Amino acid sequence: MKPLKEDYAFGNLESLGQMINYAMPLFFAIAALSVVIYFVVGAVKLITSGGDKNAVASARNMIVHAIIGFILLMLMFIILQFIPQFFNLNVKLFQ
Repeated sequence: MKPLKEDYAFGNLESLGQMINYAMPLFFAIAALSVVIYFVVGAVKLITSGGDKNAVASARNMIVHAIIGFILLMLMFIILQFIPQFFNLNVKLFQ
């Protein structure tokens, strides 16, 4: 199989898998930043709700959704750490 760099301008990337390995930490960083921003926006909405029941419920839902997003992000990280070991693959993600 020919490396991608011979046909396309991908620099030193040899395969699609190597490209995904390089991009995965960036994707997780963007997702983590999104979760933190969503949580902070929910917290600010909760603080500035002024006792309005609808605003408090909306802010609480945002905070709960941010926590669920964080948990899912951590689960995906753990799963991606164990998949290569489970299938005996020689792949190092996030290192």
